[in-house]
Amino acid sequence: MPENNPQSTAEQSQRPARSPQRLALWAAADKSLQMLYGVVLILVPLKLFSPDQWGVWTVFQALFLGLSLLGDFFILQPMVKLCAEEHKISRSIITASSLLYIVFMVVLGYSITLLAVPIADVLKSGSAVDAFRTIGFLVLSTAARNITIRVLQVDYRIIPIFLVDLAYFGGVIALMLVGGASGHLTDSIVLIDYNLYAFIASSITGLLFTWRWMIPTTDQLANSIRRVLALGIHQGGTGMLTIIQQQGDAVIVTAVRGHIAAGVYNAAKIFYRFFESIRDAAQLLLVPATSRAYAQERVEAVKEIAELATAALVVLIFPLSLLLIAFANVVVPIILPSKEGSIPVFQWLMGSGFFAPFVIVPSVVLLGMGHTRDLFRGTLLGTVVMAVGGVLLTYFFYEAGMGIALLLGTATTALFLTQRMNRYIPFTFGSVIRRSRSFGPAVRRRLAAMRRA
Repeated sequence: MPENNPQSTAEQSQRPARSPQRLALWAAADKSLQMLYGVVLILVPLKLFSPDQWGVWTVFQALFLGLSLLGDFFILQPMVKLCAEEHKISRSIITASSLLYIVFMVVLGYSITLLAVPIADVLKSGSAVDAFRTIGFLVLSTAARNITIRVLQVDYRIIPIFLVDLAYFGGVIALMLVGGASGHLTDSIVLIDYNLYAFIASSITGLLFTWRWMIPTTDQLANSIRRVLALGIHQGGTGMLTIIQQQGDAVIVTAVRGHIAAGVYNAAKIFYRFFESIRDAAQLLLVPATSRAYAQERVEAVKEIAELATAALVVLIFPLSLLLIAFANVVVPIILPSKEGSIPVFQWLMGSGFFAPFVIVPSVVLLGMGHTRDLFRGTLLGTVVMAVGGVLLTYFFYEAGMGIALLLGTATTALFLTQRMNRYIPFTFGSVIRRSRSFGPAVRRRLAAMRRA
């Protein structure tokens, strides 16, 4: 059976909107939804929940996001790379990836559901047992959403991705605001229910955009499964380490100091999600681009992508991190009036921003070029530094110790991955600075052109 690669008139009409500038703007709009979600978490649940219930939500969220990231790294990112290399949305690869992803996530999700009590005991979070028992249902509700977003990513369909994310983030934000105003949002279980409803709405939206490619096919299915698994072995290992870096910190704080201390840490880390949003946006745009360019042996194009992306992130993140660190004593009490103790953690986490561009871009470029072994090794080294440092420093310095450990782990990963990327493309810090200096004149020229128009 031949591959189905439909091109409708409506889809072709979207092509003029695929300029790099418009893609970047839509990607930024998409990731701003996640940041808005974080703001509403601060304004509603954080203020309404008791310290115990906020701690339960923190631990639950860490486990659930960890599972989602693991499935993404093991299955869905290899799917995007394989489809990008073939320059089409391959139904056989999508069918294979969907089957693997659903089986993988159901096994992991329902394992936590069945083992909720012992897991809660290990994490010193007895109050979280009921929350852990819902993870299996949430895994099922979000499966189609996660798969369809990656399918849309293959062909840079950023506007549909935005709408799929809007169905989730917009839905859960609306439910939190209404639930908070009506008094219905009283504990973490209610918030989990809100997420369940929004995940279902988002999954349905994703299927409306991708149903033609989501129709299963048996054509080359076994070979496609082998290809996804072969690429996913190293990438999945990298995913496990990334999860430990991104979600394991809350688990470490919980295990060492309890879930209430983890709640304080997570309140400060809400701002850190900004860096994670930027990472997701970079993956959305750069993985298909670098995969295609490298498959065509256009090394100079990969170099240009790496330099421009790093320079853009330096211009964006460095001033913001510096300002937030300098004015943390003003910002944190205003936004987190009940969590003033999170100021030191906040400052250490914002310090990680100075290394973030040199983790985000090399990670995406190495993945796009297929050098997953190097990516795994760099992530492993940074994770070991973060985990060991986290346990020791959290024991002595409480939540702030985990912030220090995360910064050290990020710096280690940045140094290793940048050095590894430099083996394949000529990438220097000086070239990034030169690119950064060109952004100011470019923006001024663009604004002048807009005024003339």
